[in-house]
Formats: sequence, structure tokens, C-alpha cells
Amino acid sequence: MKNFLKLRDKLQETYGDSSVMLVSDMPVRPPLPSASLALDFALGGGLPPDRVVEVAGSEGTGKSSLGLLAMSNFLDLQPNRGAVILDLEHKLTASWVEQLIGKQRMERVILAWPDHMEEATDMYTKAVSTGDVSFVLVDSIGGAPTQRVTEKSAEKGNIGGNALAVTRFAQLASIYSQKYNCLTFGVNQTREDMGGYNRHVTPGGRAWKHACVIRVQLKRGQGKIEEKVNGESMQIGYEVVAKVVKNQLAAPGRTANYWFFNVDTDGKWPFGIDRLEEIVRIGLLVGVIRQGGAMYYHDGLPDGSIKSKDRLTEYVREHPDLYELLSQQVLGLLRSDGAMANMVAPIEAVGEDE
Repeated sequence: MKNFLKLRDKLQETYGDSSVMLVSDMPVRPPLPSASLALDFALGGGLPPDRVVEVAGSEGTGKSSLGLLAMSNFLDLQPNRGAVILDLEHKLTASWVEQLIGKQRMERVILAWPDHMEEATDMYTKAVSTGDVSFVLVDSIGGAPTQRVTEKSAEKGNIGGNALAVTRFAQLASIYSQKYNCLTFGVNQTREDMGGYNRHVTPGGRAWKHACVIRVQLKRGQGKIEEKVNGESMQIGYEVVAKVVKNQLAAPGRTANYWFFNVDTDGKWPFGIDRLEEIVRIGLLVGVIRQGGAMYYHDGLPDGSIKSKDRLTEYVREHPDLYELLSQQVLGLLRSDGAMANMVAPIEAVGEDE
């Protein structure tokens, strides 16, 4: 046994502790929260901190915003580490990022504007290999230009360029994410299924899809909220349907719903995902919060009860400890009770592309 441990030590001296270890010492890293309570459950508890995941959807479904909100949670839970945004589409604005993650967190986020996917890959490996990065937002996979588009001659073309460049990135991201404990969050677009099979089709090639342990499809739901802004009716919020089309860490096929607000309403509605609405809605649905007529009951409320749903929501908003307690109680119950879980995030047929 001593000789065996010496072998381990010798390999570690050559390749590093993060590359060689006993199987019994393999790190077990619990999932960390996304920005949505229902999505956390649909994913099996949250986002894996050391894998590659994809969130895809049509334009205006809040893909990048979900990534930024999840990044905020990672920064809060890992205060000694930072994050990186690889903005391949060059669409993010400072004001939008600040609204979603806050000015203070921005001091711990590096923004990179690579010219193409190949340069993004080099930036990614250099940053993540330091061990100081907990979260990388890649925006986006399908919209990433490649070195081919920078060639002066059009004769060289661009056929297959995106898939080839993303393939190399995907192969490295799988390794670096796990080895250096970093979530790689890839934003992607959906494409029409020309075969007519209603599959979830995204660009990036097979290697990218293989690298992703989780793939989530976002769509706009039927719900929407409109408000008067400067005398004009404007849609300020909409329902999002998030379907887990691939999951190698829990059961795939679960669908979660949440509300997303993309207009600042001076506190009337939250900016981003309305997690408070989820806590109250799901808490009532699964019985963590009990209702009797106009009264709502929970041990964390003053005298155990409060009158009216609006007052309940406001009280939870003003008491972070109760907010967190309800979140944990709801998630705990959903994990232990399959029947209730199916009420919140039902499992449906998965239509992942081939």
C-alpha cells in the first residue's frame, strides 16, 4: 500500500493534485441555486458547479439574463472567486448587467470580447486554469464567429466553421469545468426542426451537445403582464417555460415555470426572475404554506398566520430568513415527494435533437 501511495505522490508531483488523486478523494460538489426555485428542482437541486450546461431558446426568452442571475448566486456562495463573461455576440450592455447582478458584484466579473470562438477558447482555458473562476457565461454558442470569417478571401468559406470551433471548445470545457470546479454556462439559440419531428435543435455540433450534462430549452408561456409606462401600455413581464431536455445528473424531461420581468417598475415588480412569487405559489401548492379562507398559515409568520396573499408576499419579502426557510422547505418536500414534484415540474416526453 505504501508503494501505491508513493505512486500517487509521484504522479501528483508531475501532474498536480487536481489531476491525480485517490478515487476516495474525488470531490463531491453539491448543486448551487439558479435564479428559479422551480428550475432548481427540475434540474435535481440546482446547477452543477463543475460541469458544462446549455440554456437555449428563441430570442427574448431570457437566456442570458438567467445566466447572469445564476452567476450572482455563484459569486455570493463563493466569495473568494470571480466569474468571466465571454461575450461573443458583443450585445451585453453595462446597464443591463448591473441591473441583474448589481454594481458590487461587477467588480468580480471579467468581461472578454473575443474576435472569434478560437480566441474565446484560449481566453477560457487561461482564465479557468487559475482556479479563481467559479462561473463562465458563454454568450453565445450558435452566434459565435470563427477564424474563418476573419479570412480576407471569401473562397475559403465558412461551411462547418462554427461546429468545428465549438467542438474544440467543448472538449476543453468538459475537462476544465470539472478539474477546476467551474460552471460553464453556454447560451444557445434554437433552430427550426426541418425534419418536422418537433425536436429541440440547436447549433454547435454534436461535441457540444455531448459535453453538456444539462440542456434546458426556454420558451415564452402564455402569461404576460402589462403596465402603463409614460402613458403607454407596455409588456413588462412574461411567463417562461423551462424544459430540461437533457440531464445526466437527475431525471430529464421536467418542465418548470417562472415569471421574468425585463422592465424596471420602481419596486412594484422585481427585475429579473420573480423568485418570491415562486416561493409563495409553490409553497401553497405543496402545503408548506397553508391557506384557510383569507388566512395564510406558517410557523414563521407572526402568531403563525397572516391575512391576504398580498400581505403574505410582502412579509416574506421583508424577512430574508423566512424567505430562505420557505425555499429550503419547498425544495426538501419536492425532493422527497414525487407526487408533489410532478405538480410543480411535471415530466414530459423529451424531444432532444439527434
